[in-house]
Amino acid sequence: MDNAQPQASAPAPGDALLAQIPPEMRLTRPLQLPPSLSESELNARLIDLASPNTHLDEAICFLGGGAWDHYVPAIVDTLADGLRLCLVTPDSPQPLLQGVFELQTLFAALAGQEVAAPFADGPAALAEAIRAATRATGRTEAVVTRTTNPRYRAILRSCLPPLAVQEAGYHGGVTRPSDAERLLTERTACLVLEQPNYFGCFEDLPSLAAAARRCGALLVAKVDPIALGILAPPGADIVVADAQPLGSRPWCGGDALGLLACRAGLAPALDGWRVERTGEAFQLLGRPGRGLRADRVLRPLVYLATCGAEGLARAAMLSTSMAHALQRSITALEGFALRFHAPFFKEFAVECHTDPGDVAEALLESNLLGALPLQGDYPEMEHCVLFAATERRTTAEIDLVRHALELMGDRRGESGFALDSDDA
Repeated sequence: MDNAQPQASAPAPGDALLAQIPPEMRLTRPLQLPPSLSESELNARLIDLASPNTHLDEAICFLGGGAWDHYVPAIVDTLADGLRLCLVTPDSPQPLLQGVFELQTLFAALAGQEVAAPFADGPAALAEAIRAATRATGRTEAVVTRTTNPRYRAILRSCLPPLAVQEAGYHGGVTRPSDAERLLTERTACLVLEQPNYFGCFEDLPSLAAAARRCGALLVAKVDPIALGILAPPGADIVVADAQPLGSRPWCGGDALGLLACRAGLAPALDGWRVERTGEAFQLLGRPGRGLRADRVLRPLVYLATCGAEGLARAAMLSTSMAHALQRSITALEGFALRFHAPFFKEFAVECHTDPGDVAEALLESNLLGALPLQGDYPEMEHCVLFAATERRTTAEIDLVRHALELMGDRRGESGFALDSDDA
């Protein structure tokens, strides 16, 4: 007689994970999934789902707000596509480490600093800049201008606690030094600003820097790297940039790279990694974490090497010229007015007579991407939208925007509006 006991069946895959979920919260019925599809059927289904989307190969882009449709030289795509699956690690080949080093050197020179390091994206670089300021000063607070990109500010609020972050308001599209100075105390590690700011306006950087230094705080400037083609280095203690304008298209957050530069004395306060040169060799210093995609490093490097100082300045000047031409064309229409009158670079805010969503929809009907609504991030800016123009735009495309807005006015009829106070 066989007295062997039956063996327990092996746990199903995922049981350990599901054990962490209380039984009353688990789904007790099978998932209601559609029937399986063949590869060709699935491919056709995905194409059908993607068909309503509009992309930059079929629409003209006047959107900004943190990602811009700048020109990407063909050589950038050619060289970067071959490295898409490579990561920068301590064991990377010397040519790849040298590429990171060269990019650090170029950005440090562009920012007027001595040391530079790469980060996963712009917000990560800005967060590390604030942490470095707290380590260097021993202080526990930061003041961030409200004209800094709202996405950046939201990320800082979520990843910087217990560091206290206060926001300085704006007037006329820029931060008044007196408003920032009221928030600066002996506990403030740094004053953070964006130049040009989220509205495209130029901040009074020298006055804001003086206000920060009067209380012993550092100045952290998040800059548009294209603008540095025509602007002097910001003169901040730490300079941060998102490298997207330098050879990458707007990819919904993809292909991003953050860059941070500072003076050599602040380098020990950085908690990241960078590549340094020792003799003829290049080595990665610090903790690389999950690694950084090599193509994200190569894109801005090849862009800057291809364009040079003259090409970068030309891209900046053309962007400024096209943005001002677009602004004049839009605000010449009845029912549209420039929201702020401070000097601006390649973006500007417009207050319109109708719902911002209707303006964006009217443009999209003409295959134009534009009119980024601002009220979601700035409740006081009802009926305000943000437009941007880069060196890729032409006068003919600007005429298309004007024509689309004129048609919208003809269909809906004009109505008056009043500018709100721009104090915030």
